[in-house]
Amino acid sequence: MERWVKSEVLYEGPIVRLRAGDAVLDDGTAVKREVVEHDGGVGILPYEDGEVFLVRQYRIAIGSELLEIPAGRLEANETPEERAAVELEEEIGRRAGRITPLSTFYPSPGFTNQVDYVFLATELTETERRPEFDERIEVVRLSLDEAESMLLRPDALVDGKTAVALYALFARLGRIPG
Repeated sequence: MERWVKSEVLYEGPIVRLRAGDAVLDDGTAVKREVVEHDGGVGILPYEDGEVFLVRQYRIAIGSELLEIPAGRLEANETPEERAAVELEEEIGRRAGRITPLSTFYPSPGFTNQVDYVFLATELTETERRPEFDERIEVVRLSLDEAESMLLRPDALVDGKTAVALYALFARLGRIPG
């Protein structure tokens, strides 16, 4: 167990805050800590007729395109399920008749408090895509066989929330990749 002794917010932006300071471990050892504070994120895996919908987009943090589930940051006064439904419609142009929780996880608890919520979207109806002004997204449809093949390649589906969502879907279907 450890606790903050002194900390301060060094940076506060629209997406993250950086907190740094001094903490003490349960045995009294003094340590320095830096934590990226984040309000949390959501991802949603659209699944229909044996296919999943993913999005391809460039991510400046890694300097590369990623294939991932539709996702976004939680915003004030909304539930993870509400945000997931918004992201589904904005990025894929689909509305879900059913949204089912798949997983909740901390993507990198060594330095951030971010928690991600991942959902499955089924009973889809087509709507109009409305990506945000700064999103350049290509929608990609994959069969379950294609998604499984990509999951098993170490360089194909490297986004954590997407891997979690796909493995959870395969588990629900009684189909463990491998």
